[in-house]
Amino acid sequence: MRAKLEPTPKGFTTIDPLTEAETSFDEWDLAEPVRRALSDMGYERPTLVQSSVFGHLTKGQDLMVQSKTGSGKTAAFGIPIAQILSDEKKGVQAIILAPTRELALQVAREIEKLCQHMDVSVCPIYGGAPINPQIKALADGAQIVAGTPGRVLDHIRRGTMDTSGIRMFVLDECDEMLSMGFQEEIENILKTMPSKEQRQTLLFSATIPTAIERIGSR
Repeated sequence: MRAKLEPTPKGFTTIDPLTEAETSFDEWDLAEPVRRALSDMGYERPTLVQSSVFGHLTKGQDLMVQSKTGSGKTAAFGIPIAQILSDEKKGVQAIILAPTRELALQVAREIEKLCQHMDVSVCPIYGGAPINPQIKALADGAQIVAGTPGRVLDHIRRGTMDTSGIRMFVLDECDEMLSMGFQEEIENILKTMPSKEQRQTLLFSATIPTAIERIGSR
């Protein structure tokens, strides 16, 4: 068995990977640009969490994933995002929220590498940086945003980010974001997005306390 899977009352599936991955990327039905990017990055086999979530995400399921830092979780959601993204369509299709600017930048750089053979733009959005370059990147049609909740919500309220085309929403390090007081911002961002039937939601956390399950329910 590769993962423990439990249906939750609100339609999520919780994943807590238990054993080493036994698959290879060759066994996955990957688009050629994604396969080439993985080869360029030197990735030979998926990590446990990557192997555990890929099939569920490509089937459109919402997931709650318990995974520690360093487990390969950025590629776990980055590969499916690159796989399902329409590189012919401009505008934000995926948002990844992270608790710190450092993690938002790290996520953006990793996903840029995964999309290097696609006509896709990744925009890191965080406070403490000039906002005008971020506004320009969004106006130019960036398809993926990796950012902190406060600055993302700022763009939404300014009207410089349109969330109506979101196909995938990821919360990275959920437990840290809640401990840092981001719950209200996260919920306000969620209110602006398409309904849960029209998008996928993926929650990553080292632990899954009750507060995270409540956000998943909402």
